[in-house]
Amino acid sequence: MTPLVTRAYDRRRLSADERRYYREWSIVILLGLATLALLTSLQWGQSIGFLIYDQFQRWWPAQPSDQVVVIQIDDQTLERSGGWPINRRAYADLLRKLADSHNHPRAVGFDILFPDTMEGDVAFAQQMRRHRVFLSAEPPRADTSLTEERPPLSPVLEAAAAGVAHVNLSFEKDGSIRGVRLMENGMPHLALAMTGGPLLSLAQKESYRRLHLLDPQESGPTVSLSDVLSGMVPLEFFKDRYVLIGATAPSLGDHFPTLYSGERQTGTPGVMLHANLLSNLLHNELIVPLPVWSQAAWSCLVLFFAMVAVLVLSPLAELVVNLAIAFCTLLLSFLSLIHAHQWFDPGLCVIAIALVKPAWVWRRNEMIVSYMGARAAALEQSQRRRRTLGFGLRLRHFASDTLLQYSRMLDKAIEMVSNRLTFLQRLVAQVPVAMLVTDDEGRILLANPGMTQVFSDDLVGQGQDLQGLLTHLGLPSENLEALAARDQLVTVENPKLGMQHFILRMASIDEEGDSPLWILSLSDVTEMRQFQTQREQTLQLLSHDMRTPLASIIALTRKPDGKTVSEDIHRHARTLLEMMDDFIFSIQAQAPRYKRTEALMDDLVDEAVHQVKELAQSKLMPIVMHQGEEPLFVAVDQRLFIRALVNLLVNAVRYGQPDTPIEVSVTSDLGHAQGPVVRCGIRNVVESPSCASAHDTGKSFGLGLAFVRTVMHKHDGDVLIQIARTPGGTALVELTLPMIP
Repeated sequence: MTPLVTRAYDRRRLSADERRYYREWSIVILLGLATLALLTSLQWGQSIGFLIYDQFQRWWPAQPSDQVVVIQIDDQTLERSGGWPINRRAYADLLRKLADSHNHPRAVGFDILFPDTMEGDVAFAQQMRRHRVFLSAEPPRADTSLTEERPPLSPVLEAAAAGVAHVNLSFEKDGSIRGVRLMENGMPHLALAMTGGPLLSLAQKESYRRLHLLDPQESGPTVSLSDVLSGMVPLEFFKDRYVLIGATAPSLGDHFPTLYSGERQTGTPGVMLHANLLSNLLHNELIVPLPVWSQAAWSCLVLFFAMVAVLVLSPLAELVVNLAIAFCTLLLSFLSLIHAHQWFDPGLCVIAIALVKPAWVWRRNEMIVSYMGARAAALEQSQRRRRTLGFGLRLRHFASDTLLQYSRMLDKAIEMVSNRLTFLQRLVAQVPVAMLVTDDEGRILLANPGMTQVFSDDLVGQGQDLQGLLTHLGLPSENLEALAARDQLVTVENPKLGMQHFILRMASIDEEGDSPLWILSLSDVTEMRQFQTQREQTLQLLSHDMRTPLASIIALTRKPDGKTVSEDIHRHARTLLEMMDDFIFSIQAQAPRYKRTEALMDDLVDEAVHQVKELAQSKLMPIVMHQGEEPLFVAVDQRLFIRALVNLLVNAVRYGQPDTPIEVSVTSDLGHAQGPVVRCGIRNVVESPSCASAHDTGKSFGLGLAFVRTVMHKHDGDVLIQIARTPGGTALVELTLPMIP
């Protein structure tokens, strides 16, 4: 982005309507983020998230584990055993057969409550001790300690069991089962207790985990208890497997709603869900919901991107981007689910966007209507009075569509502005100087014939970038304010007219509420430059052709003829020559540009000292030089700069105290604020008024400190003058010039 375009986005140039637009966008997005954070923390609006999660589960079903076997108590078992509850001798017989045949399962879990002592408990307990058997029980309440008595459980069976666990399932807010708590009030879940070992560390806290659900019709190995007891199922089938025993008969009511309930027209038995959990534990497939703060952070980030798209894009592009954001959010959630086994709920993001986006669209339309009405009324120089009913209801809403009304007003206003623009084009075309108009982004809007005669259309054509023209002229284009601060002298080579010289001027036209326009004009100063050339030729005539005869007169008067006339001629001719030199130097010092050449500072100082040496000796004032070891180079007009040094040295001799030295120093300053510089200092002792009159030499070059300041200013340098007010004090004049590396 060019600097001209960057300036268009300057905060200080925003109109009141634009500032209101951004302010209301900020308010809407802050309200949206706050609402989203509130919904996340309170876990409201999760219905869409439930639907998305269930659909992901259908696309990515869990695979059953062949290590988990379910012995189900179905209708056939109830019919053969004489109904519910099953005699506990049947369970003892099952465990005895497995132990006697040396087909020990890894663990046996009963999804059955044994609250009371019954006949057969002793035999059942004896067989339980031959296996790792885990019984189910109600977990203690949160307001009781672990040492207090649990809900009823047969003490005979509890003493023989390897552990007691809970079999509770956690319902979501929509009434469906999607997960469990691995630990409730210090009691592990039955499936977690059966795994044993390191997996128990997963439930050190009462954390909620979601199931990677199995399709009930594609679950793992399942057999009927009656078939096992009758010998129809080989006992080797259970060896080194996890065995879960529970009710599946519909009449027992141990069925729970899951995502498959609607498809299967029935709930899923609890023992099947426990087997699902056990399989997930063995394969490390449990789903971990993201923490609330992480869920809120991701959701707010997604909403922020969606609102940025609404702010900076067109409606069609914004719709496409928002759809892409929604798709990427769903994809991120799905990939996080299947790869990291973490659940990020995208439903809240969808709800937030669905709520915030219409609110912002409504505010944007209201701002558009307000802006169009205000601008149209301002352009027409009239404001329609709006009749209102009670409660602020405006009658204009019943006449026709508001946007249509303002569109008609804007059509008239645009036509009026077009007429004004045509008039402005004719006006600019009649201006005698070359002129063009650009907008704040640097695009050329108008260029009169004077400008097109000087430059080609690819530089000043409508729609071209002003930066190309400024680069062609060798001017900086980063800051138009800097160019407008001072006039610029530019030279253009015209194939027909030759070299042309122009003064470039720029001005900004600011209008309240609108971006400023820039006017660039070129004033032809070619004739003025020709006059300046003639002036320089005249100076050359004065400095060369007229000085030569005077120098010859001085040379002739030096012959020893003993005549007083010769001395007078010599004195007056020398005075005339000095006056002419002063005149020439003063004219040359006022030149707009100096012809600078690279020179050694020590050489310039030596030349100036050489010209003043005789004058200093006449007052017994030696000139002491202090020069550094390193050569210091500067870019100067050598003749003018040496004359400035001579002028300062002559002043030091004229107003200095006799028999005192004049110190001249040349140093460098690499740490100067404007870059490396060279300093030349002249220091002497000021003479008292009586001495100054007694030793006046009468020699004057006629050029004062104004000449020195002018020469230093044209060399981008500086002059420091410090003169003591009392006789016998020190006078210091220091010249500062940019140093050439």
